[in-house]
Amino acid sequence: MNPKRFNNHPSIFIITLKNLSKLGSSMTLKLILLSLFFSMSLNSKAHEFYFSFAEMQYNEKTEKFEISLEVTGHDLEDYIKNKGILIPRLEDCVGKPLYLNMIEQEISSGFQVIIKERTLQLDLVGMKINDNDQVVLFLVSNKVEKPLTIDVKYNLLMDFYPLQQNKLTIFKPKGKQFVTFLNTRFKRTIEL
Repeated sequence: MNPKRFNNHPSIFIITLKNLSKLGSSMTLKLILLSLFFSMSLNSKAHEFYFSFAEMQYNEKTEKFEISLEVTGHDLEDYIKNKGILIPRLEDCVGKPLYLNMIEQEISSGFQVIIKERTLQLDLVGMKINDNDQVVLFLVSNKVEKPLTIDVKYNLLMDFYPLQQNKLTIFKPKGKQFVTFLNTRFKRTIEL
């Protein structure tokens, strides 16, 4: 039997009626269907590790922090659904203030900029979804004088995905700084 691949996915095959008639016994058919079922169930988990990436910069002209946060779309949807928040697919939330506000509330609990023990208000000003199921959320802080240090709490999705890792790139006048956030270390102090 030469099954056809479905969307180049190695574990999903299209079995035609012609191929079924060649299988012969019902025992062979049962074994193939059972193998196909186990193969699909093993691959039903989307991925083993989870990542989120953010970039942050202090804009001297506007005196605001500007942040872009990238996360896998279906991970964010599952996370929000698990919290009991009912929103449509992320693609259908773009440009809809009610849903964007719900997403903003969840993002703001998982990504925080803290100055002198005061959490900055971060507003979701945009959302872009690409063809690879990556969602980019654009956040901006309220106006604030540039501090010497900030604390960043970046535990987005970590309570739902224990293996979640979040990476932050901070753009500074003298270059970039890369910071990793893990389930065991999700709050970091950063010098600007």
